[in-house]
Amino acid sequence: SSGINAEYGIGGCRLRVQAARAQKIVGETDVAVAVESFINEIVPGTWVEQYCMLISDIQHEVDLHVFSQPVNVPTDLSIRSKEATPSEYALRSSGYAKSIIEVISETFPDVNIKDWYTPFVGVSNRQVLGLVSQLLVALYVQKLVYTQPATREDENEEEEGMERT
Repeated sequence: SSGINAEYGIGGCRLRVQAARAQKIVGETDVAVAVESFINEIVPGTWVEQYCMLISDIQHEVDLHVFSQPVNVPTDLSIRSKEATPSEYALRSSGYAKSIIEVISETFPDVNIKDWYTPFVGVSNRQVLGLVSQLLVALYVQKLVYTQPATREDENEEEEGMERT
């Protein structure tokens, strides 16, 4: 299936993290990272695919998500994905029964579906994921640095600094 909005991306990531913890692939207090792609019609007739990447760190109470740069999806492929979805499809409000990857593999059998971005937009999936990963890491480190409780040593340094002024 293919998710059709940012909420789907976030929800999909959370489900992946929950499943990994439930299956003991990731420990309950280990940091977990998940990725989910989704498509979105940002304006009528313009479809994009994006990645949502989420980091879950229960120990430090951090739950962050970021989105990749949108990558244009040919409109006809999005329409085919939508048309392949029966009206009674249970998840129709949040996704389509046939993913963009499935439509691409059927329509363009010579395209490597693990990196369909390159022939369509000239940038690889790997590059897009690399950038969004860097963003997520930077935000995660920022969150850890600015939300850590002050230690006794930090308090002593502050008191000494106040005495000198």
